Amino acid sequence: MAVNRTKPILGVLGFIAVTVGGIWVTKGHDWVLAQFRSTPIIKIDFQATGGCPGGNLIDLKRHFDNQSVALEWGADRLVICDSDGLRTNSINAAGDIAREFPGCLDYRSDSLRLMRVSAAVCAVASKNIFVCDGEAGAVSPGLAGLGSQAAPVAQCSSAILVKFGFE
Repeated sequence: MAVNRTKPILGVLGFIAVTVGGIWVTKGHDWVLAQFRSTPIIKIDFQATGGCPGGNLIDLKRHFDNQSVALEWGADRLVICDSDGLRTNSINAAGDIAREFPGCLDYRSDSLRLMRVSAAVCAVASKNIFVCDGEAGAVSPGLAGLGSQAAPVAQCSSAILVKFGFE
């Protein structure tokens, strides 16, 4: 007695085709909607007065829509201290932060790097964090301020620590 295997094979192939087609239609629908939907505006508050440590850049990474921005050379430990907030959207957040604070951050090819030898950036000695003085960070020191990954970051003065609410 011969067993007919055609029906089960066709059933499995049909199931695979329907599953793949369903996924493709769903992803296609989401893509089309994304092309016509505007990206919501977000406001990033850098909490300058007495709460500056709340502006930690690693916390801001959640605003980067595609999560593909690499935070390098200590940028993941950078605290931005500025009295003005920044209005941007999640797609442009990394580039907008770097344009707002060119003395603190350099952004190119999906990489946000800490300006390690800039006068606007200093290190908090007792903690493993860096501070960007937003006012001073608005002036770019050029590529000389970038330094290298091994370049030590200057220690923060006691005046800067007091100014931004660090202990």
